[in-house]
Amino acid sequence: MKSSIFTNMVIALLLLLTPIIALYAYSNHTSSSVLTEELVKAKRTQVETFVGQLGQLFAQYDSYQKMLYESTEVRNLAYPDLLSDDLLRYRTLKTVSEEIYRLAGYGAWKGIIAVVYPKTGMIIKSSSSLDALPSAFPDKDGFWSYQTNSQGAAYFIESISSPAKNAKGDETDLTVIAKVDEGEIKSDLSEMKANGLEDPFLYKPGFTPIYNYTANQALIREMLPGMKLDGAEGNLEPLLLRTSEGDFQVHMEMVQPLGWYLVDYVPIGTIMAPIHRNQTMFYAISGMMLFMACILGFILYRSIRIPFRKLMQGMNFIEKGIYTSRMKDPPKGEFRYVYHKFNSMAARIEELIEDVLKEQLRAKEANVKQLQSQINPHFLYNTLAYIKSMVELEEKEAAVSMTMNLSKYYRYTTKLSSSFATVQEELDLVANYLDIHRMLTDDFEYELDIDPAMLAMELPRLTLQPLVENVIVHAFRKPVQYGAVRIRGVLEASGMARLSVEDNGPGLEPAQLEGLQAKLRNSNSDRIDSGLQNVHQRLMLLFGKGSGLSVGVSEWGGLCAELIWQVPDNES
Repeated sequence: MKSSIFTNMVIALLLLLTPIIALYAYSNHTSSSVLTEELVKAKRTQVETFVGQLGQLFAQYDSYQKMLYESTEVRNLAYPDLLSDDLLRYRTLKTVSEEIYRLAGYGAWKGIIAVVYPKTGMIIKSSSSLDALPSAFPDKDGFWSYQTNSQGAAYFIESISSPAKNAKGDETDLTVIAKVDEGEIKSDLSEMKANGLEDPFLYKPGFTPIYNYTANQALIREMLPGMKLDGAEGNLEPLLLRTSEGDFQVHMEMVQPLGWYLVDYVPIGTIMAPIHRNQTMFYAISGMMLFMACILGFILYRSIRIPFRKLMQGMNFIEKGIYTSRMKDPPKGEFRYVYHKFNSMAARIEELIEDVLKEQLRAKEANVKQLQSQINPHFLYNTLAYIKSMVELEEKEAAVSMTMNLSKYYRYTTKLSSSFATVQEELDLVANYLDIHRMLTDDFEYELDIDPAMLAMELPRLTLQPLVENVIVHAFRKPVQYGAVRIRGVLEASGMARLSVEDNGPGLEPAQLEGLQAKLRNSNSDRIDSGLQNVHQRLMLLFGKGSGLSVGVSEWGGLCAELIWQVPDNES
C-alpha cells in the first residue's frame, strides 16, 4: 500500500512538471529561432555595408581610370606627331601629371595611378618610387587581378588600354593603370574590425586570405576547409563551422569589383547568450519546484525507499562474495522482519563458505608439498654425479666441499616445519652453490644486489636455486667468454617484489624465448616438465594472480629469469 502511494505521488509530480517543461521547450525554441534570425539579419546588413564601402573605393579608381582614358591630353601624348611643338608637348605632359596627382590624392587609399605609353616608353605615375609599378601589366583590361612582386608584396591592379587589350601580346597606344597595395586593404579591414565586425578578412579559393592586422590567423586557417563556395556568387547563406575554439557562424559576401569575398564570423556563444540567461532563470524556478516536490515525498521515501535500498545493497554484497554483510538499524514495520531474515541467511552462507575454504586450503597445502618434492631429486642426481666425478679426479677438497654443501642442502630441504624460507636463506644456499661451481671451473663470477627490505621476506623453499642451476647447466655449457651471473632484488612501491637472475650466456632465439614463456603461462596443464615451470606454478599457487616466473633478455644479451610475487600485507 505504501509503495503504491509513493509511486502515485511520483507519477503525479511528473504529470505536473511535464507540461511546464514542454511549454518552456516550445517557447525556448521559438525565441531561439527568432533571435538567431534577427542576429543573422543584423550581421548580414553589417557585412553588406562594409562590402559596399570596399566596392565604392575600388569603383572610385575605376572612375579615375575612365577620366584619364577619355582625356584628350592623355590621348595626345600617345601620338607624338600631334605634339610637334615642344612647348605644347611640355604643357600637355604637365597637365596630365597634375591630373594624375590630383586624382591619386582624392581617395582614402594611397593607391598608384599611372599612364603608360608602350610605343614611346613614357610612364606618368602618381608616385616617384622605383617599385611603384610592376614590371609586367595585366594581360586583359577591365579586371582587378591579385599579384605579388619579387619581394613578396601583394597588390591589386587593373588596366584600361587603347585600343582595348584582350589577350597577352596585344599592342596598345596607351594603358591607364590603377594599383592598390594589400596593406591599404588590411588597414580598411582593421578599421572595419574596430567599427563592429568580429574579425573580417578577404577570401578567394586558391589564394591566401587577406587578414586584418590583428586577425586570429590560426582560427581562420582552421575554418577555410569548411568554406566551400562551389561556384556561388554574391550573397551566401551563413555557415555553421565547428573548430577547436568552439562553434562559429560565418557570413560571406562578394566584393563585386574584385571577385573576392568579405568574410566575418561570430561565436555561437555570443549569439546564444540571451537565451542562456533565460534558461538559467527557468532552471532556478524548476529547481525550487523540484525541491518542494522532494519535501512532499520525503516521508514516503524515508519509509520505503531507504529500507529497500539498504536491502538491495546487502544483496549485492552477498552476490559479490562479501558474506560478512549484515543489515543494521532495522526500521519499523514489515521491513524489520525482512532485515532479520536476511541476516540469518547471510550468517548461514558465511558458515558454509568457511567450511569450503578450509577444505580448499588443505588441498592447496598438499599440492604445494607435492610440487616442492618434484624439484629435490633433480638436484640430487646432478650433485651425486658431480661428487662422483670429483672423486674420480681425486679432487678431495672439492668433493668434501660438495658433500658438505649437499648435507646443508638436504638439511635445508627436509626441514618440514615450514614450506617457506626467507630470501636471505635462499641467497645463502645459492651463494654456497655458486661458490662450489666457481671453485671447480673458475670461469665465471657472480654478484648479489638485493634490497635489504627483501631479506626477511618469505618464499617457497628452493625457488631461487633452479634459476641459478639453469644458468650453470645451460648458459655456460659451451666455451664462451668469461661468464657472469647477477642476482638482483627490487621491491616496488606497488607492493610487487622482483628477484631476477641474469647471465651473459648465448641466450635464446626470440621464437624459443616466446615458446618458453608460453609454456610457463600454460597453467591449465597438470604436467610439470621442468624446474622453471615448477617454480612458476608454485608462485602462482601461493601468491595469486600476477605472480610467477618471467623470462626475457638480460642486459648482457643472455637470459634473464625473474621471480615476481605480491608481497603479503603482513610483510610490506
